[in-house]
Amino acid sequence: MFTASKSSLLDALKLVGQIVERRNTIPILQNVLIDLWGNSGKLTARVSDLDVEATIPFSATVDTDFQAFTIPAHLLMDIVKKLADGADVRVEAADPDLGGVNIKSGRSRFRLPVLPPSDFPSLEGSDLPFTIDVPSTMLERAISAVQFAISTEETRYYLNGIYLHAAPTGVKLVATDGHRLSKRFIPLDDVPQDMPGIIIPKKTVETIVKHLPKDGTVTLQVSDAKIRMLIGDMVLLSKLIDGTFPEYQRVIPTHESFIELEGKHLAAAIDRVSTVSTGGSRAVKMTFSGGTLKLLVSNPDAGNAEDEVAYEGEAELETGFNAKYVNDALARLTDEGLQFHLGEPGSPAVLRADGDHAENLIVLMPMRV
Repeated sequence: MFTASKSSLLDALKLVGQIVERRNTIPILQNVLIDLWGNSGKLTARVSDLDVEATIPFSATVDTDFQAFTIPAHLLMDIVKKLADGADVRVEAADPDLGGVNIKSGRSRFRLPVLPPSDFPSLEGSDLPFTIDVPSTMLERAISAVQFAISTEETRYYLNGIYLHAAPTGVKLVATDGHRLSKRFIPLDDVPQDMPGIIIPKKTVETIVKHLPKDGTVTLQVSDAKIRMLIGDMVLLSKLIDGTFPEYQRVIPTHESFIELEGKHLAAAIDRVSTVSTGGSRAVKMTFSGGTLKLLVSNPDAGNAEDEVAYEGEAELETGFNAKYVNDALARLTDEGLQFHLGEPGSPAVLRADGDHAENLIVLMPMRV
């Protein structure tokens, strides 16, 4: 039926681990569909979990007797991985009725069961009227900057993804779990301003960010229910979260005053004092006074820890934050100059990197300490 190189077939199966469950109550969803790719002479490998599907073309020498089939995805991938590097993989019909396939490579022989391709589901069919092209590097940076704030709380399912919506000169990506919020702006031309705001599910986000190329452009095709991403030859199609993202602008404070400090110094100091934190006790008390930020962690079971970081600007207040959340935010900003926008004690703080776009920020909710 066809012959392909080990590397080509493995590349076509690279999303199996992220999309296909090894044990699924629906047998066809454990399989990968191998089919012809139009008139290109190539084949495609398609995997799906009913919420997200990926189609990846791969080079192969295709015989005239080729028939589309589905085959256990993880089993096929495990077999191909264990073949010799540089080997070719030969796939043949096991019988005229295609009740199975034989896989041959060198002296290795396998026979695997198949299921009818007609049983394989497809998310295609609905129109996706809005299209935007995004440089891959910009999309990767934006996703990485907000992904950490995605909620995993099932009751507020509408927070279990990244909210993407049009802006006058680009698009904005936002994620929040109620304790922190991260927003990133991507400047773009020709963004359809009537494009609906969409919530891209966490699983889809994780799949995208792992496979974005280092250069080039990613095309996003959007409706109010689905998103299709064209990443090189790969096509990733996903359902969107059917919910209403909260009006996040309301929780972003407009503190006019801010202090400046070195992100790497603050991150290192918080990491040091957090050594005595155990279990859910992650609060760090911050006292801003006279150009010195004093950090204090108190743990009745493990003791206390203090540290200090110098800052520039005027701030006289005591507040507290989740130490892990602060360092998660710092890791997405900069090791160098950082702006810490502060209001009254007990109010949210806004973190920005010096010189960054004004729309790029992280909001942290305070903790009682």
